[in-house]
Amino acid sequence: MEVFNPVEGKTYKLPVGYRFDPTDPVLAGYYLTKRLRGHPLPNGLILDYDVHQTEPWELPGGGKFMNWQKFFFYNVKGLNPEKRDAGKGQWEMVEKDEEVEFYDEQLAPLTAKKSVLVFWKSKGNSLAKTKWVMHEFRLALKSNPSKMSAMGVCRIFERKTSKRAKRARVSTEGVSNAEEAMEVIDFTVECGTETSPPPPPGTP
Repeated sequence: MEVFNPVEGKTYKLPVGYRFDPTDPVLAGYYLTKRLRGHPLPNGLILDYDVHQTEPWELPGGGKFMNWQKFFFYNVKGLNPEKRDAGKGQWEMVEKDEEVEFYDEQLAPLTAKKSVLVFWKSKGNSLAKTKWVMHEFRLALKSNPSKMSAMGVCRIFERKTSKRAKRARVSTEGVSNAEEAMEVIDFTVECGTETSPPPPPGTP
């Protein structure tokens, strides 16, 4: 399996069947700390990239081996935490600074702060909410949580509609009005009297 890094213009080989799907503690506690310390990281998995250059669907990455998620390191310093322009839309924060617990004792002095943003795209003179979501992580000192790293790491993905929700939507869309709806029969009631389930075999 080959992965193209658009920033470096290079292609890297990955093992067959490889999937990159780091948990929150791994993404912040392992990858971000290594990046901040200048330690080597697997090439092409998390790019250094300004995610606010364009709309999320135009960003590189997000292939099948990434489980259709996109991962980036970028400079968070100076950004408006509540609303950020990106391409022809903007990211808006819906959750701020949720604490992420680490499992590495060497990271005891540190904590990670997770924020969740949703992308709104330009639609005429207004904005329309999309299903694109960003999970943003920054490191902070436990002794001074307000002092956070200038660099962050994020996970960007498009939230999918569940199969159950799709089936429900298809079911309701197939009914044009109440007269065409099928009658729902309640088998627990018969002639106004509640009926019990049949007794097990052999019961008198």
